[in-house]
Amino acid sequence: MRNKNLGLKTVALLAAVGLTLTACGGSNATGQSSDPTTAAGSGTPVEGGTFTFAEVTPINNWQTQAARFYEKANVLNSVLDRLTYFDVESGKVVGWIASDFTANKTQTEFTFTIRDGVTFSDGTDLDAKAVQKNLDALGLGIKSAQIQPNVDFAAYKSSEVVDKNKVKVTLKRPDANFLRATSSVTAGLVSPETLKLDNAGQTAIAKIVGSGPFVFESEKADEEVVFTSRDDYAWAPETAANQADAYLEKLVIKYLPEVAHRAGAAQSGQVDLVRGLQPVDEDVLSAGGGQVLAAQGVDLTTNHAAIRIGSGKLNDPKVRQALQVGIDRQALKDTVLSDSYILAGSILNHQAPGFVDLSAELGYDPEKSKLLLEEAGWKVGTDGIREKDGKKLEITVASSNNSVVIKPAFELIEQQWRQIGVQLVNRAADNSFLTNAMVDDQIEFFGTRQFAYGGLGPVYAPATNNQTLNADKELNDLFTREQAATTEEEHLKLVEEEQRELVLDKALTLVLWDEVQVYGANKDAHIDFTSGTAPIFQGAWKSNG
Repeated sequence: MRNKNLGLKTVALLAAVGLTLTACGGSNATGQSSDPTTAAGSGTPVEGGTFTFAEVTPINNWQTQAARFYEKANVLNSVLDRLTYFDVESGKVVGWIASDFTANKTQTEFTFTIRDGVTFSDGTDLDAKAVQKNLDALGLGIKSAQIQPNVDFAAYKSSEVVDKNKVKVTLKRPDANFLRATSSVTAGLVSPETLKLDNAGQTAIAKIVGSGPFVFESEKADEEVVFTSRDDYAWAPETAANQADAYLEKLVIKYLPEVAHRAGAAQSGQVDLVRGLQPVDEDVLSAGGGQVLAAQGVDLTTNHAAIRIGSGKLNDPKVRQALQVGIDRQALKDTVLSDSYILAGSILNHQAPGFVDLSAELGYDPEKSKLLLEEAGWKVGTDGIREKDGKKLEITVASSNNSVVIKPAFELIEQQWRQIGVQLVNRAADNSFLTNAMVDDQIEFFGTRQFAYGGLGPVYAPATNNQTLNADKELNDLFTREQAATTEEEHLKLVEEEQRELVLDKALTLVLWDEVQVYGANKDAHIDFTSGTAPIFQGAWKSNG
């Protein structure tokens, strides 16, 4: 099954690109490492067996650039490889399908050296020509298949094969975050034949051909998808512990939408791993011999409420700032969350490159909130809710039900804001309401977290961005300067300025807790996670085979 003689490949240091990405270390309150690549269990890997993973919802669109949702990214991570990989332990982008990479000083040209011997699962070569076609699809979209460009590749202009195994990318403008974007699951490489398919073909998992360690075997709609290990896989990321094919023989993805059943399924062995464990079940699973695994979302923003100003009620930054310090985050931790969660200190997670801790300025201060609201002209009405120009300060939050803690969190915030004269209408976890609210700037808050591989610019800059539904000129000027940074020092300084503007000065996002996906596992499962919280099935194994 395995090639035991494969060694580590040549190290490609990010220093060659001019900007070194760094990350903060630390541990969470459970005493477990907060490094999302921390393994469950230890020991000598056991060959063989079937690993069953329970996701929270079925998947009906597997197109690569649609993988900004966990239920897709968590599976495609094992089907599609990428040019690069973000290694949390070193805080650097390292080689994967690209064995080496360089950039010019202005961050407008990037050259990737493609590893020899890599093939797609259909036997065709993953060579420089195939990479060039993928980059065009990511940067320009595929008009014939109605596939839009990847938002993290907004600066992309063109690419060309410049040597047998080298591809040069040219950008329309500087982008210091472009290299990191090539590590995203949404930048997964597919075969040239897959790129020729129409939209329906590119969204069907049975038709997607990648170079990853697992290959599609079968599917039962809305029930399960089965993958088999690829025996000749030999091109894992250079820092991966397992440099050969997967230990497992098969990977089964099932769906378990009932949150109350997830801990029991893991503990009983019905599944080996399940995503979306609710806090109340964490101690129960641990006490029963199971494992609680908190995978930190280094590649994402924190969980937050992005602010829309369309209704006019939150136009004044003072109102937004009042709401920011009107949240008692420690109370959230104590009553709604668990030790698996880390309270937010910024819009970036604590381990993210460039994170700046703003928590001292986010302390709960209801008296300051009241003062700011008074200064903004919102006066307390007879019912205790503030009013201005005949309008009550009644505001609405919408979010998906993907997070098991999002609704109770906003229930507590609703109580806290009521004390400062603000009425929150809580529509968190109401997916039917969210469908229209996502594009309605009259709904003041969107509770979410977002992948930020391309930095904060792609998340907040476009006029149609689904965070604020608005383009802020001053912020966009800042994003442009940050992307054009040519030194690490300059880049980090501008990333800090972006965080201060978004969280404090403009207060366009109310930050809550670092992104984390809490998994439940049975006692025999051994699994690591990427910096995007995806399970690494290529290195997973079971004690009982």
